Amino acid sequence: MMDIVIKINNQSNGRDKLARLIQYASRLVWHQLERRNANKYSIDRIKSLESNLSTFRKVLRLGRCLDICYTALNSLNIEDPFLRISLTISKIAHALFLYADHVVWLTKSGFLKTDSENWNRTANKFWLISIIANLARDFYEILHVLELNRTTFLKPTDLIAGSIKNFNLHVSMKHLSAILCCHKDIFIDTLKNSCDIFIPLTALGFTKLSPSAIGTLGTLSSIAALITLVKPITKLVPA
Repeated sequence: MMDIVIKINNQSNGRDKLARLIQYASRLVWHQLERRNANKYSIDRIKSLESNLSTFRKVLRLGRCLDICYTALNSLNIEDPFLRISLTISKIAHALFLYADHVVWLTKSGFLKTDSENWNRTANKFWLISIIANLARDFYEILHVLELNRTTFLKPTDLIAGSIKNFNLHVSMKHLSAILCCHKDIFIDTLKNSCDIFIPLTALGFTKLSPSAIGTLGTLSSIAALITLVKPITKLVPA
């Protein structure tokens, strides 16, 4: 266990994901304590931890928007047109999200004088675009896997033809489980992006999830991201 922590902590991206995990877990904890009318001092301390970790992550990511812009150029060389477009859009949007996030931090630290709330909304908009592009790529990968295994699953047209009588649910579920094991990278990436999308949606007012729900989703997506760092084989490529 300690080897895994050291491996994660040796990477700046790993420290960011670890801090993110604690940040969202803190949000879940303080909201649950608040609902149970717990000690206000304890709640304020956990809220302070969440806020400090958020600031720490902003500092840790300072300048990364340039790195991601550079990697976006590499995405233009991908042969598959759908992957090329979705990954390029995702990276450009993510770079713009980080740029806006840098402005928010510099404003709150007193270095700049801008409307931090407006920049925060801008950051969340770009983050949302990046996640949508990632999910589009995930569904594309899923469709590709289903196409390769199309003979195993029951098609909607088969219901009309009456083929459902010959359909073996147990065998199909067993095969589905085997597919998931063989494509952990797609499953983990889809899980991460599916959880993440509700965070900017809620921040922008499109959905109204509680801090506990956001904390839970953020924690799950952080764990998924950490798994890809610990086991690179579970990371979806090209990334």
